[in-house]
Amino acid sequence: AISRQQAMAALAVAPIGGIAPSPMAPVATASGLLALLTEPDPALRSAALTRLLACVDHLWHEVAESLPDLEAIAEDPDADSATRKTAAAVASRVFFHLEEPVQALRLALEGGEEHFDVVNDRRSAYVECLVGAAIDAYVKRRKAAHEDGGGPPDAPLSQKATKPKDDDEEEGEDDDAALDEEKLGRVVQLMFERCYADGRYGHALGVAFEARETEKVREILGRCRSGQDAAGVQETLRYALDSAVGLVSSKSFRNEVLGILAEHLREQFEGTSGEGGLTATHRSAAVALCQCRQLLGDAEPVSGIITSLLDGTDDEALLGLQLCFDLVDTGDQRYVDLVADGLPKKKEASAAASEPLVETAAAAEGSSVEVAADGSAAPAPAGASESGVEATVTAKAERSSEVWDRFSNALRVLTGGFTSELALSFLHKNSDADRLIMDGLKRALEERGASRNSVLHNNAVACHAYLNAGTTNDSFLRDHLDWMRKASNWAKFSATASLGVIHAGHTTEAMTLLEPYLPPSADPSDPTGAHPTVTAAGGYAEGGSLYALGLIHGSHAGSSSSKRKEASDFLRTHLRNSHANEVISHGAALGVGLTAFGTTDLDVVNELKELLYTDSAVAGEAAGTAIGMVLVGSGAGNAVASNAVRRADREELSEVLSELKNYARETQHEKIIRGIALGLA
Repeated sequence: AISRQQAMAALAVAPIGGIAPSPMAPVATASGLLALLTEPDPALRSAALTRLLACVDHLWHEVAESLPDLEAIAEDPDADSATRKTAAAVASRVFFHLEEPVQALRLALEGGEEHFDVVNDRRSAYVECLVGAAIDAYVKRRKAAHEDGGGPPDAPLSQKATKPKDDDEEEGEDDDAALDEEKLGRVVQLMFERCYADGRYGHALGVAFEARETEKVREILGRCRSGQDAAGVQETLRYALDSAVGLVSSKSFRNEVLGILAEHLREQFEGTSGEGGLTATHRSAAVALCQCRQLLGDAEPVSGIITSLLDGTDDEALLGLQLCFDLVDTGDQRYVDLVADGLPKKKEASAAASEPLVETAAAAEGSSVEVAADGSAAPAPAGASESGVEATVTAKAERSSEVWDRFSNALRVLTGGFTSELALSFLHKNSDADRLIMDGLKRALEERGASRNSVLHNNAVACHAYLNAGTTNDSFLRDHLDWMRKASNWAKFSATASLGVIHAGHTTEAMTLLEPYLPPSADPSDPTGAHPTVTAAGGYAEGGSLYALGLIHGSHAGSSSSKRKEASDFLRTHLRNSHANEVISHGAALGVGLTAFGTTDLDVVNELKELLYTDSAVAGEAAGTAIGMVLVGSGAGNAVASNAVRRADREELSEVLSELKNYARETQHEKIIRGIALGLA
């Protein structure tokens, strides 16, 4: 046992009674100081704790044996505040060395900011470790509140809905629950302030995204705008947009973040589009704003942005056209069509210019006014009066012919198939496919007597299609038609469909190219003419040609909307009238799925559903897959559907998905089950 005299000697030069001590000598052992923790004299305990705090990082293995005493002092209501905080700080450092950061954080929060300085003590491993633990606990609580929906984020954990957890998770939650929420939030807020001071807004956004706090995201972006120049703000907004798209898994939270980003990007776009001309920040803001609005499914604001740019200078018009190319490259043709519908048309503007203009007081206040059919002023629909460039741009009656040419070019890019023409021309001119490869392959198969093998023959045809995909170079097939005719049954279907791969995007000559293989149709000049009767036998070349027609029009997102609509109507006609032949129905269904890709057209879905219910294994598999292609990206049947789907259609789409699932359970055909599963995916 250690005597009282030895323990007092351990204090040596401890600051007692206000006398300035001499420099403290290194402490070799903490046993004497630990013995003083049981002394009734508060001054002795306080002095011992002060000395322990100075040497605990070296003697923590000795101090660890007295953790219960330290925690008891930290919780002693009779002890003064300074003594309790010092005891908590000592115990916290011991837990830190024991690699229990949550317990260390709990006691550090009790120890106060004088012992746990988040802002100034940046090089300490102790502080950095506990800050990480604090952020993890904070994120965990906020995320649980957001996912469970059992209460507000600040509600106690006991008031929130919980899911079954294993023993390790429950133990971890018990440790986290012991943390004082107010003090924990204070530490995290200090870390945010540190990020603001250092200009590391991306770090702060990362924590806010993990914690799923929209208000914190709004606060960070607001502080960023006041603390950085336009280029820095744009860089942060770009980072936030990329992170929201690539890292945030919750769709509802992502949409909230995108809405906040859209507001800041709009302000950034408007603030940089003034007297200085078109700057790099202006370009970046326009691109990011269009991307953000597309992710939200808002086509009208994007139409307004493009319209304002096309009405501007030559550089702004070029940026507007580049935005059109970017939209087409995303592959969301339905959204592109909506943007194109929002652009002013020359005929519509001429008609509007001939009508008397209506001026109201609302126009002076900045609100948008529409002219009703009777000439009276009516308020614009909700969402049409958004301020800035995203507002609905009223068609200018005084646009010059040069400006109208810009709009014509924009419409040609969006819906006229211009990008598809460019891709087709590039592939055709730069095709490096070596015909000798196919000649050698054909010769090798014939020499080995494998030309009669349908599998090898079919693979050779597929190889030719891949070699010349999109180049329109089918000279090998034309020179060896006899060899191609050796295909039979489904090999013939695939061989004919390979023409669609070779001529992908060649919409202007699609019907002419496939005319020898297409099934007979009703005379278009005779509206009352009946569709030719379809027999149950054969139809492999005809079905393959219908599939090829879909590949030609559906392989490029930028193909002409009018051409794709014509092909879709043609294929739907054969889809409705070819139920008797499952092969033709198979090709027609796949072609319809490709030409109506991503349109969420319920009429097309219902026609495909009728084919599915014929209970034909071959046709049903294609119908199930085609339904998935028509509804791709819609999120139909999910709790949070895509913004591109109208609310009126969501309920009907949910019913369609339920019917498909029920039919997959009832049918005996594995092909139909596979097709429905692929479509649902």
